Amino acid sequence: MMALPGFAKDKRGKQAMKIISYNIEYGMRADTTAGKTIFSTWMRNQDPDIVCLQEANKFTQKSLEALAASYGHPYAVLQKEKGFPTAITSKYPIVNIIKVENNMWHGFVMGTINGYHIISLHLSPHRYESRQLDIDLILETIRQNGPFEKWLIMGDFNSVSPVDAGKYADGRLADRLRKEEEKRPALKNLVNGEIDYSVHQRILDFGFIDSARLDKNFSEKNFGARIDFIYISPDLKSAFTGGNFIIDDFTKKYSDHRPVYMTWEK
Repeated sequence: MMALPGFAKDKRGKQAMKIISYNIEYGMRADTTAGKTIFSTWMRNQDPDIVCLQEANKFTQKSLEALAASYGHPYAVLQKEKGFPTAITSKYPIVNIIKVENNMWHGFVMGTINGYHIISLHLSPHRYESRQLDIDLILETIRQNGPFEKWLIMGDFNSVSPVDAGKYADGRLADRLRKEEEKRPALKNLVNGEIDYSVHQRILDFGFIDSARLDKNFSEKNFGARIDFIYISPDLKSAFTGGNFIIDDFTKKYSDHRPVYMTWEK
């Protein structure tokens, strides 16, 4: 099969791939430059093949296409043009696009890129029941869309994982969430006063792998409460070459989330 132009190959002839998932906080409102040039320059330097965005607020399909083109991505898809959209941009064609908003808090967008099935999602920050319903719909979508191979789901899950439970054993996260619920009774992020791990447990039970935990440099010191993830189907584990938070001067300033990246060999 002929490789699409632009694929980088390593010394063994493998095609190196890189994906970034990033909640850009209200459409990266902190970058007030016309065309978001600070963000665009940072993204060009990162040189990802695929980007999944959350909180692409105030973008239209056309303005997202323009932003993506500014960092070398001629393909882009926006889930919706109101509220808190998710989005995907890519160096390569995005096909078999599915946009879901109904029966969800924010929703998700799904597309296939060079045979990889990509989902960019954003779950509710307010109620664990909503997150459970959302992830059940997402996992059922995956179940009904062919073999469980070459899947990558990522975004802002607004919930923590049982694999990080040791990080929260000191009770500080539960205490913070409890105080937030006392101030805002509409919030329901604890289950009977305890941290809810159900969303990520369902993902893990489905068979997905937390990619960041595969990285030899992964450290719990790099996050307070980890809610941004890239999950991969088991067949991609052997292709994984790296993945973690991106922490630099830009990411420390321009969003309340740190982007997550993953690299693998195609």
